[in-house]
Amino acid sequence: MDKDKIRVLFDTDEDGYIIGYQQEFYDGKAWQSPFDATNAIEVTPTDLASICLGASKVSEDGTITTDAAKRAELEAEVNKPEPSPEQQLLANLTLEVAQLKAAKSSD
Repeated sequence: MDKDKIRVLFDTDEDGYIIGYQQEFYDGKAWQSPFDATNAIEVTPTDLASICLGASKVSEDGTITTDAAKRAELEAEVNKPEPSPEQQLLANLTLEVAQLKAAKSSD
């Protein structure tokens, strides 16, 4: 069953960005809230779907906005290429050789 607005309880970080949330759900018979709804905010399902954790904030009136720069920063971090196992091994060996050379030259 669809609903125009859903009660949601947001968890935010120290800067006010949404880092998690709980929402009410329809169990087939009635809408249920698995949380204390005292501080819950009603938002549309569309707004709820648009949340980018870590880059979206909720205002006093329940409007959700997303900081485009913060979202790009988070996406860049997620999409950052990881070194291959061979590259990690080579980096570790290079570091060990450098440490051995430094230890030898200080003797």
